[in-house]
Amino acid sequence: MKSKAKTGAKKVYSNLENSLNGLKMAWAEDHSFRHSAYNVLAAFILATILTFAMDRSVYFWLILTASTIPIIIIETVNTSIEAVTDKASPERSHLAKKAKDIGSAAVFLTRIFAAICWLVMIFGPTE
Repeated sequence: MKSKAKTGAKKVYSNLENSLNGLKMAWAEDHSFRHSAYNVLAAFILATILTFAMDRSVYFWLILTASTIPIIIIETVNTSIEAVTDKASPERSHLAKKAKDIGSAAVFLTRIFAAICWLVMIFGPTE
């Protein structure tokens, strides 16, 4: 007998629970994820300070903080890539290294994107 598929509120709750479990696992098991999370938190604090110190609008703060959020998103994806790669290929292999290095490159590129946003917002025109 087939079990009923979750629908409506049960599915939303189940999805939320899975997402929170994923975040807990990433936090507990991956140093790079925790490092990125602390970096994003520091960026939020710095963006708030800069917004007031430079007498800028809420849009200034929003762009600074929004540009850092993809870092933690991509770091989460990278953490999952690394977990699957470790499971699929516990021994050293070129393809495992390739998957992990490309995931790391995605995090690096996201950090560059955020840095460019910050530089443009802080040192660019104020209008």
